[in-house]
Amino acid sequence: MTRRLAIYVAVLAGLAVYLLIWPAWRAQFLIEIWPTEAWNAYFQDAAASGGRLYPPAEALIGNNYPPLSFYAIGYLGQLFGDNLFVGRVVSILALLALAVEIFLAVRILAGGVTGAAVGALWYAAITAHASELYIGTNDPQLAGEAIMGAGLVWFLARDRDRRSALAPLLLMVLAGFWKHNIIAIPLTAVIWLLLRNGKQAIRPVLLSTAAAAAGLLLCTAIYGRAFPENLFATREYSFDHVIGHAGHLQWFAIAFLIWASWAWSARTSAAARFTVLHVAIGLATCLLQWLGHGVGRNAEFDLVIALGIGVGVAFERIETSLLAQRIGVGPSRDLLLVLLVLRLVVSDRQGSALVLLDPEFRTDAYAAEQTARLDVKRIADIKGDVFCSNKVVCRAAGKPFAVDEFKMEELVATGKKTEAEISALLESRHITVFKSSDRTTVNVLDTSLSHAWRGRPRPAS
Repeated sequence: MTRRLAIYVAVLAGLAVYLLIWPAWRAQFLIEIWPTEAWNAYFQDAAASGGRLYPPAEALIGNNYPPLSFYAIGYLGQLFGDNLFVGRVVSILALLALAVEIFLAVRILAGGVTGAAVGALWYAAITAHASELYIGTNDPQLAGEAIMGAGLVWFLARDRDRRSALAPLLLMVLAGFWKHNIIAIPLTAVIWLLLRNGKQAIRPVLLSTAAAAAGLLLCTAIYGRAFPENLFATREYSFDHVIGHAGHLQWFAIAFLIWASWAWSARTSAAARFTVLHVAIGLATCLLQWLGHGVGRNAEFDLVIALGIGVGVAFERIETSLLAQRIGVGPSRDLLLVLLVLRLVVSDRQGSALVLLDPEFRTDAYAAEQTARLDVKRIADIKGDVFCSNKVVCRAAGKPFAVDEFKMEELVATGKKTEAEISALLESRHITVFKSSDRTTVNVLDTSLSHAWRGRPRPAS
């Protein structure tokens, strides 16, 4: 690796480490980072203790996730402490694993080390910055993506060597029982296999499909009718949800343009054709998932992984692009790196800078946890079940999971219940509603540099 290429890697590595400071530091606090954190923790508790994982239809809670993550994090929580914090650590490790997998995927597709490192480090940095609410958070998405990513690397290696794809496809099936909305990677693998191998692809595709179907039947046998009823629970769909989320894709627009311009120039190569298929399916599945109410930024994770691989391959194979043919390989790589870095640093959201430089910001985090612990004491003193706006404090108070606000919202949105009927239902079951302080969630920690600057007392003149 030349000195110039080493600088590229060092700059992106430094940015990735810097941007990870905020979500990693934040993970230590007993505050709600994301609304599903305690939701996951409750079901992890149930899985590890032999409790019911899929509630009956008449229950006020629901579980539309597959079972594997609950058992894994629940048992790890029993070994290492509270699974809320174990899940947060696992999400950070999963992000690092995904970066390694992107590195390996680019190596298989394009060879070389620099492009692989650029793609991997860009992915780690942009995810830590643009989707930081899923980093250091007790949510199964990133770990599921990491399992699926391992399947993708294995698939690409076996495809390169012209060996059977059955084993990696089965690993992808397993990943689907960790988190079920990771669609782009297995769909890309199946279509690529069919396009490349024709009839020879039928056997591994059918066997892996049969394995997925067998897994669903096994879960239904274990958990009963409640499993499919929860997994395919009522949800409201609207194109308005897509419009509401689409603006977030601007974070990845520069990477998309870098990859797309290269892919057009190198469209006859296998690497370009694979990344076109992967990115296209990642974008399509992201938009389709966003039709559903309550689907967040995790729907775009498949797309970002595809772009990480695409950017890495484009950087490594830049000599085939029209830009490199005009200004040369070195200047082209310089330009691409500058564009990627600018999108990472030109942002008012700089939580890591505030952690490092602003004592008041750090004090606010400790104060938020103290407020949460005061709420824990208040909730613990309430007799009977409690419906908490912040389930992290409700769980810490030792209260059972009584009401899932997402299920209630969907019942109202789909016209199955009115808000008055929900209130009457809570009253009939003697469930107390507790509104936690707004200062018990991560939202109280404003990561805006401009807000922090304006909020500082100015020195006397």
